[in-house]
Amino acid sequence: MTNSLTKSMLAIALLAGLMARPASAQLSMPEPSPSATVMQKIGFTDLTINYSRPAVKGRVIFGKLVPYGELWRTGASDATILTVSDPITVAGKPLPAGKYSLFTIPTRTEWTVILNSYTEGHGTTGYDAKNDVLRFTVKPDSSARFYESFTIEVQDVVKNQANLYLTWANTSVHFPMVSNADERIMADIQKRTASATDEQPGVFYQSALYYFDAGKDPKQALAWATKAATLKPAFHYLHLQAKLLAQTGDYKAAIAAARKSSELAAEKKFTEYVTLNNQLIAGWEKKL
Repeated sequence: MTNSLTKSMLAIALLAGLMARPASAQLSMPEPSPSATVMQKIGFTDLTINYSRPAVKGRVIFGKLVPYGELWRTGASDATILTVSDPITVAGKPLPAGKYSLFTIPTRTEWTVILNSYTEGHGTTGYDAKNDVLRFTVKPDSSARFYESFTIEVQDVVKNQANLYLTWANTSVHFPMVSNADERIMADIQKRTASATDEQPGVFYQSALYYFDAGKDPKQALAWATKAATLKPAFHYLHLQAKLLAQTGDYKAAIAAARKSSELAAEKKFTEYVTLNNQLIAGWEKKL
């Protein structure tokens, strides 16, 4: 066997050995833009957002890395995906239940937010404006602190609404999302109060409480609260009735209901209700 042939065979064997190494021999490195999932229930609606989180790494972000006036994937890697389980209102615009890709077009003074029905793209690949389901504009703000990683957060969650924040470096934009919980609750209230019996005072109390908290028809709320307190004079029923009576201007009756509520609350050792009632009574007495 010649010397050159021996060298060739050794080279082939060495190459085969390198190719046969298992994949596990490769270095395992963290993702440069780690994936993240945001999950939040808004009212009865399940909101899920899947996205990737690029880092600043000392770079100028908006106006340079993310050019002004150009479509941005609003994250990194694959398109950011937003999923809602029920119809919802986004920035005052209706959005059907479903799965959407989230894009933005940032500028120095205004951002265009886009929800698009095509959800299989990498970055902006496959984006077509004809598939836009929703478009609206928001004003950017300075963030309260510096965000090294791009961050999507759902904050200010109150009953059936919340704000969605997009924040990176020192810039933040946000917009409201409102679920259809109120419509569903109102329909349920109408159905249940129409069929409730005298053995179900809780139905009238819960309906009155929702109306009171939501700022709806105070006269209807008072009628339900009065019925609940008449059927079952519980301290929390009377407390609500007292507040609704005061809301309609009948402070004398409100004080009487609050005092009765305090008596019953004291018997049950619910001292916080006694304190609340006494505070309300003191204020209402000044209006007599």
